[in-house]
Amino acid sequence: MGILLMIIFIGGIVYLLRYSSRRGKKETTSVPLSEIERILNEDVDFYGKIATLEQKIIFKDRVVQFIRQMKFTSVGNAKHTLKDEVLIATSAIMPLYSFPDWEYRNLHEIILYDDHFDSDFSVSENKHIMGMVGDGAMNNTMILSLRALREGFEERDGSHTALHEFIHLIDKADGTVDGVPEYLIPKTLIEPWLRHIRGTISEIKNQETEINPYAATNESEFFAVISEYFFEKPGMLQREHPVLYDMLNKMFKRY
Repeated sequence: MGILLMIIFIGGIVYLLRYSSRRGKKETTSVPLSEIERILNEDVDFYGKIATLEQKIIFKDRVVQFIRQMKFTSVGNAKHTLKDEVLIATSAIMPLYSFPDWEYRNLHEIILYDDHFDSDFSVSENKHIMGMVGDGAMNNTMILSLRALREGFEERDGSHTALHEFIHLIDKADGTVDGVPEYLIPKTLIEPWLRHIRGTISEIKNQETEINPYAATNESEFFAVISEYFFEKPGMLQREHPVLYDMLNKMFKRY
């Protein structure tokens, strides 16, 4: 009898552990795979440019996994859809396309506002924040404007808010948001990378380049902005800043 009770007790513990690990995640059956594939085909240029069917399946599976594991919360007047979740997941996977084992362990929830907001999370068209990675009490949280998210996929102007914020999370993975993503960048590339960051920031301040002036804020913002260009306007970046383009190719393993 004692052995039987022990088996029941252990079985109960295993069940509770498995149940608790699934809490807050979408069940497989609740994720409409065919609809996700339709959205990827119709609304995501990056997906359309993936070379092989096998690679597309891998990308789609990673998008589905991200959606299942992430908590999406609309607040205020925001009402996000499955398409918004797919666009966010795509933004997360794009820079890590060549890193199949990467997971965003520093992100648990994405909070969505209908429009731009300020540091007090007040929303209106006159506010200027389109997205941010939370810190302190908001750690492990990303906040996005739905308008900015959608515009990032509708317009090919080098601005992609969701991608920008995921680049910050990649930068943050080594513990410091400093423009040097230590999990991506080879150690031999760090010194020349920082040197070219500072040189390009000087060019931006002197209006010698068309890169968004926001990139000159600091090294971390530079990394996020220049990565937007790398994925949104690679031809311009390669033409105007070939050394930076080559460095980003090495970081993201796109060569």
